[in-house]
Amino acid sequence: MQPERVILVGTSEKGEAARLRGLQELDELELLAAQAGGVVTYRYLQSRDNPDDGLGPGALHEIASKVAELESFVVVSNDDLAPSRLHQWARILGPEVRLVDRTQVILDIFAQRAQTREGRIQVELAQLRYLLPRLRQSGRTPSRAGAGIGTRGPGETHLEMDRRKIRARIKNLEQSIAALQRERTARRRRRQYHRVPLITLVGYTNVGKSTLFQRLTRRPQLTQDALFVTLDPSVHRILIPGTGPALLTDTVGFVQRLPHTLVAAFRATLDEVAEADVLLEVLDASVPTLDHQQEAIEQVLGEIGAHHIKRIKVYNQWDKLPQDTVKPQDGVAISARYDTGFEELYMAIAHELTDFYLERWIFVRWDDVRTWQRIYQDVQIVQRQDTEDGARMLVRAPAHLIPLLTGSVEEN
Repeated sequence: MQPERVILVGTSEKGEAARLRGLQELDELELLAAQAGGVVTYRYLQSRDNPDDGLGPGALHEIASKVAELESFVVVSNDDLAPSRLHQWARILGPEVRLVDRTQVILDIFAQRAQTREGRIQVELAQLRYLLPRLRQSGRTPSRAGAGIGTRGPGETHLEMDRRKIRARIKNLEQSIAALQRERTARRRRRQYHRVPLITLVGYTNVGKSTLFQRLTRRPQLTQDALFVTLDPSVHRILIPGTGPALLTDTVGFVQRLPHTLVAAFRATLDEVAEADVLLEVLDASVPTLDHQQEAIEQVLGEIGAHHIKRIKVYNQWDKLPQDTVKPQDGVAISARYDTGFEELYMAIAHELTDFYLERWIFVRWDDVRTWQRIYQDVQIVQRQDTEDGARMLVRAPAHLIPLLTGSVEEN
């Protein structure tokens, strides 16, 4: 498919620092647009006292001139376009211009990446939630005719629906996600019965999370230089040296201002993050926008209630920095690509899981079948002394299992 010619627009507060931040956001928007199939021909950033007011009429007329001059008929806004603003822009820029905002571009990429039934349901729900308030009374969406950026995905088959049909479809999708949530909860309960620590990778998109997942699990995982490659969480068992087995989960990558519709739609998936015992916060140490990555992570973790979980900052792609770069004091420096720094990473994980396992002396009678079954399934025997009535053992077990062994626990 021929790349679409795109013009990027955005606003920032006045001042050099604010303008620099705005330009960095346009850099990221350009990357997003490229992933969605666009080639940027022009960028426009307006500094205003109140950026929430959006672009002024003068700026819009200037952009209209650039549209005609460059024959770029897709205008992508870094700021969300409310229905009233969308209609105002359409009047000035003309009916031949397709207006797309940052949220639509991200939804478009998600629509292209979704492979599983769950992923497609979540993306379609997010698209329809975004679409509903932007429908005209006629049931059509302005500037969404034809194919291209902002028009792809499961939601495009519903563009001609009226509001009532879209609301009904949203309700059906929400019911499907609720069923998926119940399935996840059931799996989580089964997992908790034979519980091992759950370690979850979180981080900005395209920082090497999938490569790190592949190195830790020694399993093949789709890795490529692209945004939002991982939409559906992958879970595999790994072994933490000196600690024991654990489950490792890879999750969808975050981005600055990840749309609320996506956070809501992917809540069933993101709940895996909130259930973790330890989060590995993966950062790309080689880019100057490190603070932006951290802000995006903090925002999403706050929305899903995962701020309280223990975290290890993992500064990936350290191999791209000069050799004399001082390693961070607040995390671990690694290169997932070249398998360096993993000894320190394992030590950091083991340290955070120190209170997950406890050692206790217990006495188990030979006829206590249920306790023996738990021991052989979930408990590590450190020392054992057999007697005529049973066995006295020093066991190492997950802390949550200790109460189940209460009748057998001896004083230390």
